[in-house]
Amino acid sequence: MTQPLVLPLSRCIDPALAGGKAAGLARLLSCGFSVPPGLCLTTEAYDRSLKRSGLDAGQDWKLAMVLSEAERNALLLDRQSRIRALDVSDLAAQCITALRTLSASSETLSSTRWAVRSSATNEDAGHSSFAGLYRTHLGVPTDRLDTAIKDLWASLWHERVLRYTIERDPSQSAPSMAVVIQPMLDAVAAGVAHSIHPITGRSFQILVDAVPGLAAPLVDGQATPDQYVVQIGADRQPVWIRRRTIARKSSRLTVAEDGLRHEPIPESDQERPSLSDEQLLELARTAKEVERTFGFPVDLEWAIDSGKLWILQARPITGIRPSAEFTNDDCEWSRTNLKETMPDLPSPLGLSLMERFMEEHIVAPYRKLGCRIPAGLSSTRVFYGRPYLNVTLFHMLQAQLRSDPSLLSEHMGGESIAAPPPVEPLGWPAFLRAGLLMVMEMRRAVVHGPTWFAEMKKKMAEQCNPQQISRLSLHESLARIEELSTWIRTHELTFGIAGGVAQCLQVMNHLLPRWLGPDWRALSNAALQGQGTVISAQQIIRLAELVHIARHESAASAFFTTDPWNPSGFREALMGTAFLRAFESYLEDYGHRGVGESDIMSPRLADNPEAILALLRTQLRTASSEPDDILSRQARVRAEALHEIKQRMGWKLHRWWMYLWWRRRLCRFFALREANRHHLMYFSSAIRRLLLHAGGLLVSRRILDDPNDVFFMTLQETTDLAEGQERDWRSVIRTRRLERAHNAHVHPPDTIRDWETARVRLAAPDDHDRSDLLSGVPISAGVATGPVRVLRSPNDWASVQAGEILVIPVIDPGMAPLFGIAGGVIAEMGGTLSHGAIIAREYGIPTVANVRGARSLLKDGQIVRLDAGAGTVRLTQPQHSSSTA
Repeated sequence: MTQPLVLPLSRCIDPALAGGKAAGLARLLSCGFSVPPGLCLTTEAYDRSLKRSGLDAGQDWKLAMVLSEAERNALLLDRQSRIRALDVSDLAAQCITALRTLSASSETLSSTRWAVRSSATNEDAGHSSFAGLYRTHLGVPTDRLDTAIKDLWASLWHERVLRYTIERDPSQSAPSMAVVIQPMLDAVAAGVAHSIHPITGRSFQILVDAVPGLAAPLVDGQATPDQYVVQIGADRQPVWIRRRTIARKSSRLTVAEDGLRHEPIPESDQERPSLSDEQLLELARTAKEVERTFGFPVDLEWAIDSGKLWILQARPITGIRPSAEFTNDDCEWSRTNLKETMPDLPSPLGLSLMERFMEEHIVAPYRKLGCRIPAGLSSTRVFYGRPYLNVTLFHMLQAQLRSDPSLLSEHMGGESIAAPPPVEPLGWPAFLRAGLLMVMEMRRAVVHGPTWFAEMKKKMAEQCNPQQISRLSLHESLARIEELSTWIRTHELTFGIAGGVAQCLQVMNHLLPRWLGPDWRALSNAALQGQGTVISAQQIIRLAELVHIARHESAASAFFTTDPWNPSGFREALMGTAFLRAFESYLEDYGHRGVGESDIMSPRLADNPEAILALLRTQLRTASSEPDDILSRQARVRAEALHEIKQRMGWKLHRWWMYLWWRRRLCRFFALREANRHHLMYFSSAIRRLLLHAGGLLVSRRILDDPNDVFFMTLQETTDLAEGQERDWRSVIRTRRLERAHNAHVHPPDTIRDWETARVRLAAPDDHDRSDLLSGVPISAGVATGPVRVLRSPNDWASVQAGEILVIPVIDPGMAPLFGIAGGVIAEMGGTLSHGAIIAREYGIPTVANVRGARSLLKDGQIVRLDAGAGTVRLTQPQHSSSTA
């Protein structure tokens, strides 16, 4: 029997013929819901057109599933091109005839502009929705229907569609594409309604996003909607409006005879709600009725015209289980750990990379160990542009593995969890299996780490040198990034190394307080000084060596002591000197590091070598320590600490030998942890250079305004751009830059205990205790007295003077060059496991972390006594007296 090419929506009952979206609309119509009338160009039309052109969709789809990434992309691009070249004028004519027939019986179909939407056979299915993967065209004139139809067909052959299919069901056969054509509505408001909360999965909450006019800017991420949460009662009826967040809206998208247009909204109406309470409650009732009809949670695309609520699409909410169980909003969140290595406001691309890293290399390995992660919980969230770590989740993971989760705040920094969740530990067979897997991960890091690190450095240098990058095309640059990323993913050691460090610290936290007494941390930290194996700390010695060379080389000494000093032409001024050779060698080894270096947008030391020269000048003009003096001091402190530890253990030699074994193991993993980060930054720096090159090419094509704009895209958007997706990228970037500028003036808390409440709370008042004695976590032993220097950004580096006590938000490992001139370090956040803590401990600079509010309590020039062994900071002048230099 010959299948029809065109069907009215009301007859689209077969998903294989009409696709998931059209079948869903037909079901809504049959149940009495208001759906704009229209028609469906069936999958039969798609299949016939492809066969007539010689394309075998089934065979090509199977082939694409098994090809390498490069070959697959080439195949998909070819099929898209061939589909767009098809002649479908006869099909478009049939659609126009059918639309005219329907218009005779429907006022709604008197439109001259059309909404053309995808309806693939794998779309809006119960197990996967394919939401956002296919095309939609709004405001299409009748004479352009054929172009829109072909573009929707071609969207079936995008790489992201195939990747999504492979992730969900790699055995799935080639899908077909039907097309839904409906009249454009003159919407006064439109948006999306979720029949359950789409983030928490709460079945008793409906979340609604609404914008004035058409919803396209909302769906495309170019408009901030009004957002409402409606509470649902036991009878599945809306009870009350739990929350409403009204956005400021400067324009609305409307449809007119000549197409879509953005209409400005008068200033007085820009903060007016898009929906009345009556409209919102009607929409909530409808969402729950559709959910009951379909038998699963749905999200609805809807629109309201002058007098009616219309349903434009109903698709399943996939990946979120309806539940009243633990959700993200029930968790406690902290900026700890992430704040240490990322700038205060990371870039969108940096956030994308961070999220992928956390999922692939932290959360996924926990799952592999057998840990249970409740549905809907994520490891990170972003609040006003800042990333937060899910402390509750990591508490749960540690407890499942029978570790002591109370040590998380000491190891990672931040505040202790206020409401620990109930956790059932892994059963003993599962626990033993997890332990074996963890030992294998640690062993893998120990065995392969040094070799892979050297290979990583060599690979990045060979494939990403400036001369080679300058010859790459945009496609080649993005392909090179993906190639390097794939290599990194298969050589990642972070989880095993972090596990090794955490294991050692857990053991020492358990044994040493009983063996050594209350000052065990100070002794342990002192005994870890000066091992000479922590690569990030070695650069401080390298800087001291540079100062030594400059002090004894006349040309270098003259360069640094000349006033006024101008470092911008240092290479010409120092040409042929031993100092310049040594400095270039230092930049080769450490120039890829930087402050906030985990964000790929952050500049590297090599981008501004003058800042390092300024630090060297400060050291040269003061009585800074010689390299041998630093090493001798470290060796003396280490030896004294080890002697004291042995004395306290007395005749119980088994304790001493056990301590030495665990200390040696901890030092090995500390060294691996910093070497891992150091060499991952080679990768980060290489990717940064490739992205800046790609950004430059995009500027030359007038797609972006500045090469740095590429950092304001997400990972998915860089893929979309590489695939040629047309979008007003300049507008996207401008919007994000404006958002970033707004976020820069917001001061969110370091800890969020109630995410829902935090959403409506900006900077809290300074309510810290004004005591003259501050306390925190001891990081590195020692005592220092000196003037305070509060650092708020890298721009403050130039003001640092020798012997000053640095007061910083976190111990960023990129700040290591400052440790050579500072007298001590006070950090508002940080823990014993952090990268900066390892560097400070290895170098031996007195350091205390987790000193809450230090930057607001302490002022430049104020004299403080820092006792890192006790974890205290004492002001030598009372708070009420004048203490500003």
